[in-house]
Amino acid sequence: MVVLHVNGLSLLAVDATQEDCVAIVGRGQIIEVAQAALRRGVVVGMRSSEAIARCPTLELRERDDHREEQWLARLQQMFDSVSPYFRQNNRALVAPLLAMTRYFGTEARVVNAIEEVGRSLTQSYPQLSIALGIADSLFAASVAVGLGCRVPPGESMAFVGERRVDELLPASMSGLLREVGMEYVGDFQYLDESVVAARFGGRGLFWYRLCRLDIDLAVVGDDPTEIIMCTTEVFDDDTPERISFRLMQPLDLLLRAAEQRGLVLVKACITLVTTTGELTKMVEVLDGASATELIARLRWFEQASRPHRDTLIEARIEPLQWSSVRRRQLTFDRQELKESAILATLTRVAMLYGDDRVLVPAMQGGRSLREQGAWIPWSGRWPSPQLSEDHQAPWPGHLPGAAPSLVYQHPREVRLLDALGTPVEVCGDGIMMVEPAILVLGREELRISACFGPWVVVERWWERRRRRYVRLMLMTPQRVVLVMREAQRWWLEGDFG
Repeated sequence: MVVLHVNGLSLLAVDATQEDCVAIVGRGQIIEVAQAALRRGVVVGMRSSEAIARCPTLELRERDDHREEQWLARLQQMFDSVSPYFRQNNRALVAPLLAMTRYFGTEARVVNAIEEVGRSLTQSYPQLSIALGIADSLFAASVAVGLGCRVPPGESMAFVGERRVDELLPASMSGLLREVGMEYVGDFQYLDESVVAARFGGRGLFWYRLCRLDIDLAVVGDDPTEIIMCTTEVFDDDTPERISFRLMQPLDLLLRAAEQRGLVLVKACITLVTTTGELTKMVEVLDGASATELIARLRWFEQASRPHRDTLIEARIEPLQWSSVRRRQLTFDRQELKESAILATLTRVAMLYGDDRVLVPAMQGGRSLREQGAWIPWSGRWPSPQLSEDHQAPWPGHLPGAAPSLVYQHPREVRLLDALGTPVEVCGDGIMMVEPAILVLGREELRISACFGPWVVVERWWERRRRRYVRLMLMTPQRVVLVMREAQRWWLEGDFG
């Protein structure tokens, strides 16, 4: 993984130079200092009052987050000439090294290309300086960028192990390690995992796996809702299980952090980066997605795309939309578990064969029962039973109230007779000449106990080829049905059961 840290970005955002006696303030602390102010004893981390006391001529300027993001986006575009896979991450740019190495041929050529762009940047903007870090993981590369070094392949774990615990780990964790005599991360790396879990709990287990490079950091912003992506580089000998394992931990931490703020992830984008392009898949979960669900969908998508794609070099999950809706509490109710299994099955089939291959019923506007029902591609959740605004037209002639439980795609021809066995006719005004008494369904004759209607429907009456039909609702001791009269014949349109 390649990490580029842009020093001086906050100065550039407020139009300050290194020769100005300027310091950038964020939340009451100095977060960036120009060289002129640094020579006067102002350093990063000072309180504003302390900095003014040390340098009375110091000019304090508030950090401009919006302009910093704009400048970082411009810098990212400049580095796109080296690789289109650069992404923003906490005021830095990150990209998978493997993809660039395959393009340029060697790691040295990648570094030369990056440094060439960096030199042109510093010539155009003297406030800036670019620090480059390369390692096997984002965590190790983030450490390397602070030292400005490149870690050879396969040596990232040893490189991380050489750092002091208070240099890499938070104070709460490093303090516990120093209490048991561990000064270096390497001592922590070689503990048994069961010992770490028992002694330091889940948080300690996370840092243990991170230092051993079993998992990697997510590409995140300062706030859970500003997270750009959870990503992992894919190597030639990687299995789907390894890829899923590396993504699971940062994704789970991300969703837990968001949940503490009362947020759930309802829409995400799964991306598989190959040597020739990107394959993306949108995921929507109405009541919030868990890390397990997202990883499962990633694996299904990877399996479905395997025959049609080139070599995989990166996998990532990008949050797109958050909601304050709480996740539904899981229970052991059989019906709920059955519904969950159905949803998972539909989603997996759609991932494997495409959304347009899995159709589910949905309600829409229309006069006839067949028009009111539609088949739409599966989107990861059941369609809303409420009609959209586009479908809430008056639709004169439609039947309000409960719809039949069974609607025939191709209506069945039936016969409607009166008590004497004479066919029932309807005149042009929609008036029945006799009262219906018998409904003949094939060889079955049903005695009619009640009749409602008729309702006359004339569609597109202003055209020459208009459609006109009459509806009746019939009640028998066995069932309730909806029949229609069209083209001088009776048809069974729906069955209420």
